[in-house]
Amino acid sequence: MHPGTMRSRCLALLVFALAACAAPSPDRAVQAPTPSASGDLAARPLRLSTVAPGAPCPVSPARPWSGAGVAHAVLGDGPLHPVADYFAAGTILRLRPDDRLPGGGYEKKVRWIGGAYAGPVLVRAARLDGAGSASVRFLYTGERRPDGFFAEIPAPDADLPATTTVSGPGCYGYQVDGATFTTAIVFQAAPTP
Repeated sequence: MHPGTMRSRCLALLVFALAACAAPSPDRAVQAPTPSASGDLAARPLRLSTVAPGAPCPVSPARPWSGAGVAHAVLGDGPLHPVADYFAAGTILRLRPDDRLPGGGYEKKVRWIGGAYAGPVLVRAARLDGAGSASVRFLYTGERRPDGFFAEIPAPDADLPATTTVSGPGCYGYQVDGATFTTAIVFQAAPTP
């Protein structure tokens, strides 16, 4: 075989091999957050209502869940919900000494579940009845941004392990913004007796 032909075949084989390595396999494709979608969602104002200190917390009632995934009840109108099974009486995030962070706040596991929505979401959280802070973090998708936690929900029936962090007992709210919706969910955080 002519040396030039051999080089051409080797080069073609090398280019083919590199292209195959660079292409993501369908079962391992990871969708990176879309910066423009994140900015569009962050531009929406935070519309969580404040609550007077000492006033009752207007919690979002737990609703039975019959969609995909494992949950008895969820909070909020959706289409993305925190699973109410992680809240006592469906609306109270119980703060235990074991949940305490070195900085003084509390971090709790609160799984989220999707119902009929796939696409970008920005989840923000805040204390409603006084000074304090709150945040949400999905464990296997998305990223923390200065304005909340941004993720691309991959499928309408997504099951999203997550944590909620609160600064202490009080009344809190999540605001969930997606491409086609904005919803607020209110819950109470209280120490375990």
